Formats: sequence, structure tokens, C-alpha cells
Amino acid sequence: MAATKVDVIELIDRHPVTGFQIGVLILCMLVAALDGFDTQAIGYTAPAIAAVIHLPMPQFGQVGSAGLLGAAVGALSFGPLADIFGRKWFMIIAVIIFAIFSYLTSQSTSLNELLFYRFCTGLGLGGVTPAFLAMGAELAPKRLRDVFVTVLFASFPGGGLIGSLTSAWAIPTFGWQSVFYIGAVVPLIIAVVLAIWLPESIRFLLARNIRQDEVRRTLERIMPGDVPPPGVELVAPPDPAREGVPVKHLFMEGRAVPTLLLWVPFFTIFMVLVTVTFWTPAVLNSVGFSLSAAALIIGLNNLGSAIASAFSGWAVHRGGAFRVLIPCAIIGGLALAWFGQATSSVATLGTASFLAGFFVGGTGTGLIAVAAGMYPTSIRSTGIGWAMGLGRVGQVFGPVLTGILVGLGIKVGGIFFAAAVPCFIAALFLIFLYFARPVMEADASAAPAPAE
Repeated sequence: MAATKVDVIELIDRHPVTGFQIGVLILCMLVAALDGFDTQAIGYTAPAIAAVIHLPMPQFGQVGSAGLLGAAVGALSFGPLADIFGRKWFMIIAVIIFAIFSYLTSQSTSLNELLFYRFCTGLGLGGVTPAFLAMGAELAPKRLRDVFVTVLFASFPGGGLIGSLTSAWAIPTFGWQSVFYIGAVVPLIIAVVLAIWLPESIRFLLARNIRQDEVRRTLERIMPGDVPPPGVELVAPPDPAREGVPVKHLFMEGRAVPTLLLWVPFFTIFMVLVTVTFWTPAVLNSVGFSLSAAALIIGLNNLGSAIASAFSGWAVHRGGAFRVLIPCAIIGGLALAWFGQATSSVATLGTASFLAGFFVGGTGTGLIAVAAGMYPTSIRSTGIGWAMGLGRVGQVFGPVLTGILVGLGIKVGGIFFAAAVPCFIAALFLIFLYFARPVMEADASAAPAPAE
């Protein structure tokens, strides 16, 4: 007689969210926050590091880009490995890599050393991203999966806020190296907690039909007393969205033009998000703002981005992706342009910074919802992954291009006018994408088209 089977994913979907699932979400949020913390830390310490290695400040953009290039490589390499070997241990390995090279960054004595250490730091950060996103999504009930993922994305600017406040406090008191000591010790503590407390993804284990005892132990933590008895086989339905397909399918059946149109705002918006947080401390310091004032101003930018990221999924769902994101991109660009002209006071700069973070950050998170709605289930993971990859490419170019502007002697106003342009380009291509959607009507039955 065949053993009785129970769909574990359906069981989790029906069960109320428990403290254990919230705990997993919080751990994944802490890991996500490391990315924002590190980006902010390198931005604040840039003048001190440039002085130590005798690097002209306009050339420091290549240091920021080295870390972002490492993050792109890490996401491409660690992500598939985590799909093969599991989420938990690849999260731990990636966090440890980040911690080691964060410490070594503080010991840099030459440009080549610094570029190598920053690349490897980014490798850890990029490598951990697919694992914690998968872990957070796979332990959440389906009805709250989008909420879990949105909160995780909000942790990036949240980490930036922590990084800006930590840098402003630690650098004057303990020196610039102390920021990277913190960036080494805290991840190691997180790695220990992950090793002791975090379970492996249930969906990962069931998809490979391994370690059923471990699945049962995790279920007991999620739904104490409601786990099926030992004689029942625990199974999970196949998940086409995670099986992966060749990238060529993004360009078939009328999807080529919409896919290319979507990649442009991903490239430009994510380029702006990283470039602003990376260069703003140094640019403001060059026109006389203190480190504490710069920390407050960029902290408000991160706060605005975190708030918008947390609510963008709800806003897109209620108002429609294009009706929300096109105005957001335009207002974000206007706020950045105002930022460059608002150097008369900390209060004015802080307001402009918050608005820029809110509208540009909200646009970035909302773009993920657009990508998810554009593709049918069978290629949705591939579509989102490649769109995010183009965003990573934009992040690599942004700091270098801004460094060129700084080297040319462009003033603060001109630099932030230049930063506003990609936001307007994003809005323009979102308008093009809106009119290109009818080409994709064949997918409507498989996935909801982006809302108007």
C-alpha cells in the first residue's frame, strides 16, 4: 500500500505565521542589511583610505565599483551553487567571506590590495543575496511571500542607515578602521547564529527528497503539534519558477522588446541608488559639511528608501505599477536635482535627501514587481534574475562615472543634476514599456501583466 503523502508547502500556506518564521525573516534581514552597511561604510571612509594609499579622490570610484563587480560575480556564481547544495551553508560561507575581507580592507596599503579586498568583500555580499531571498520566500506562506521579500529588500537601505550612523559615531572616536572592524565582527556573530539556529530550506530538502527528519524538525518549529505522523511522506509540488530556463526564452514569443525596455530602468535606477549613497559623504565633505551632518543627510536618504521599499509592493498592487512608478521616477529625479542646489542648510539638504531616497528607492523595489508580472511562471525567476543582473551592472558603472565628474571639477549641483538624468531615462522607458505590453498578452493567462 502506497504511503500517504502530504503537501508540506500547502500545509505551511494554510497555517498562521509563527514566531519561528518571523525569526527566520529577521535573520535574513540582518544578512541583507550587511550590504547597505558596507556600501555606506566605504563611502564615509573614502577620504581617509584615499589618503593612506595616496589615491586621488576622483579615482576612488573604481574602489566602489570593484566591490559591486564582486557582488555581481558572487550572485551569478553562489546563487546556482546554493540551488545545488542548499541555502543555509552558502549563506554562512558568504557572510564569513564578507567578514574576512571587510577586516582586510582596513589593512590595505596599496590600490591593488584595496581593489582585491573590495572585490572579495562584494563576492560575499553578492553570494549571500540569492540564498537569503530564497530562504525568506520559501519559509513564508504564499499569501505573505511578497511581503516577506519586500521587507527583505527594505533591509538594504536599512543597513545603509545603520552604516551612516555607525560611521559618524565610530570614525571621529576610534578612527576609520573601526568601521571595518565592526563590519567584520558583526557578520561573524551573525554567521554563528545562522549555524546554530537557522534551518535548511524545507522546499530545497523536499525537492531533492533528502533529510525528511530535518524537514519534520523544522515543521515542528513552524507548527508545533500539527506535523503529520512519521508514517506520512512529506512532499512539495514542483516549482517551475525555480527550475530555470535558457535566457533565450526572455526574447521569444514577443518578449524581446519589453525585456530590453525593462532592463534600462533597472540599469539606471539601481545605478543611482548605489552612486548617491557611495559618493554623497565625500561630495558634501568637500563643500564644508561635517561628517556628522553628512551622516544625518545620507541617513535620511536611506530612511526614505527603506520606508518606500517596505510599502512599494502595496502601492503597486493598489495603484498599478505604471501609475505609481513613472511619477516616482520623475519625482525622484527632481528631488536629486534639488539636492544639488540645496546646500544652504542641513535641514534643506535633509529634506531633499529623504525625498530622493523615498522616490528613487521605491521605484527600484517596484521594478521587481513589474518584472514579476511581465513573465509567465516558467521563466519568471530567469526574467527577474537577469533584470536584477542589469541593475548590478549599473551599480558597477555608477561610482566610476561619478568619479570622472568629480575629477573634471564639476560642482555639487552639476553632479546631482547628472544623477537625476538616469531617473528621467527610467521614467521614459517605463512609458515605452507601458505601450509595449500588448505584445505580451499571450502570457496573461500564466502571470498577471503589470498593472496600469
